[in-house]
Amino acid sequence: MTTATVTSHQSLFDVAVEHCGTMEDAMLLAFLNGRSLTDDLTNGEQLTTDEPSDAATVQTFAVNRYKPASAITHAQILDILQQEEGIEFWGIEFDFIVQ
Repeated sequence: MTTATVTSHQSLFDVAVEHCGTMEDAMLLAFLNGRSLTDDLTNGEQLTTDEPSDAATVQTFAVNRYKPASAITHAQILDILQQEEGIEFWGIEFDFIVQ
């Protein structure tokens, strides 16, 4: 077992790809750390990881210093939804209806 440090705006899926090699490993990360797949992670948080299932992908991320960061918090979603009108603020199934 090793540990991974969460960086800004990372989800369990991001950490799984970076440190384990596949998105499928997010389930294992959630289990190992007593978390839900949809939990918000905090910058600097330490997560327990298992051996990489795809070492080549992990090496590619490490060598190129790739840090996937696709998370958006619930608070950020609510903030976006309270913005002004316009196509850049509309969200499908929230206030953008296709007919």
